Amino acid sequence: MARATHFFDQSDSNRYKKKYHLSMEFLDKALNLGLFQVFQVCDLSCSSDYQCPPHQQICLEISYIVSGHGIYERNNVPYEVTPNTVFLVNDHDLHAVRSSKDDPLRYMCLGFSFCKEHPDFEKYLPLYNFFEHLENPIAEDHFKLFDCFTLALNEISAPTLFSMEMLESCILQIIVHTYRDLSNYRARSYTNTLELHASNPLAYEICNYIDTNLTDIKKLSDVSQALGYSYAYLSKIFSQSMNLSIKDYYTQRRFETAAKMLAQDFTIARISQVLHFSDDSSFCKAFKKYYHTTPAKYRELLSGSSDRLSI
Repeated sequence: MARATHFFDQSDSNRYKKKYHLSMEFLDKALNLGLFQVFQVCDLSCSSDYQCPPHQQICLEISYIVSGHGIYERNNVPYEVTPNTVFLVNDHDLHAVRSSKDDPLRYMCLGFSFCKEHPDFEKYLPLYNFFEHLENPIAEDHFKLFDCFTLALNEISAPTLFSMEMLESCILQIIVHTYRDLSNYRARSYTNTLELHASNPLAYEICNYIDTNLTDIKKLSDVSQALGYSYAYLSKIFSQSMNLSIKDYYTQRRFETAAKMLAQDFTIARISQVLHFSDDSSFCKAFKKYYHTTPAKYRELLSGSSDRLSI
């Protein structure tokens, strides 16, 4: 039976410090959605003095901060949360929440667990292992989690034909997008190259040069030399057309290639050499900064299942 109460905080003193938009909880029995068991889906606002005291998690919990500020604690480590950030805690973590007095939190939340007996669980084992060994639980969202949560709440609050199938799809999107946010995965926005070529041929040429000569580029000035323009001019044109810098685009393509090479069992030394890092240590440090995990652990996650998770 679904109840509109907070799953982890049962104290009456705190219950009335939350102004619910909507909260669906399954206290007596988790909602079984095949691959997932869902304990809670909610959208709530906190009063200025709201605190959720430290408690042991009984499931994984994904929080998306809609507005306001506050402190989330994970295993006694505090993290400042701000709008458009995502935060994850595991079922074995100690967790607490404190809302700002001046700018109270509004956040969306999903409490869930994986059904390990499900035949598709092995496919998602790399994702499960990533969550289990997560070092940094907070990240900026780049995948419109607000929309995913809203769709999930729509399905669960007013169920109709195929609502459970739609809800399972929404839950999967929330989980995978959270994985992508926390692993610093940046999806390349679809670009119609014909339209880009027509609207700004130079921006197209920059993209095309980086894509086709990635392993030959040793420094970004190589791009300007190849195209015959100053780097400052190219940077201005590219930023106006693509809404990101040449350096950001190059970095994204560089680490996407590194990840693919790790999946293909290239050695770290070879990847470092091909992508022109000064040494193996520099590559490992840069990779961890970008993906929030080491190349070795990333490879382990990929090899955790023969049917690897597609990102």
